[in-house]
Amino acid sequence: MRSSVWGSYGRLYDVLDDLVECGFRAIHPCEQASMDIETVKRKYFGRLCVCGNIDLDSTLTMGTPEEVVAEVKMRLRTVAPGGGYCCGASNSVPEYVPYENYLAMIETVKKYGKYPIRV
Repeated sequence: MRSSVWGSYGRLYDVLDDLVECGFRAIHPCEQASMDIETVKRKYFGRLCVCGNIDLDSTLTMGTPEEVVAEVKMRLRTVAPGGGYCCGASNSVPEYVPYENYLAMIETVKKYGKYPIRV
């Protein structure tokens, strides 16, 4: 069975059209350092689900729970409307992410990530 989710750290702008044409329906991770998730969402709306984008390099690992909440709410506000967004870490959630920050991300998505988005 062919996977329909693409995982990469890189900038995929040059190959996204081809990936969608090949049947990929989601891209994870969509890291802030590599690609602008809002641009990808706009261009591929209805054809590609974008995932992640909560900053693992700073907010989740070194931020406060309040900073995590603020970033999650901002992503929900800017990327979630209309569907096609799975909020989560910009990559995996390794053991060095403070548990309180992980919980802040999960709880904020549970509280504000329901449709219609009202953040």
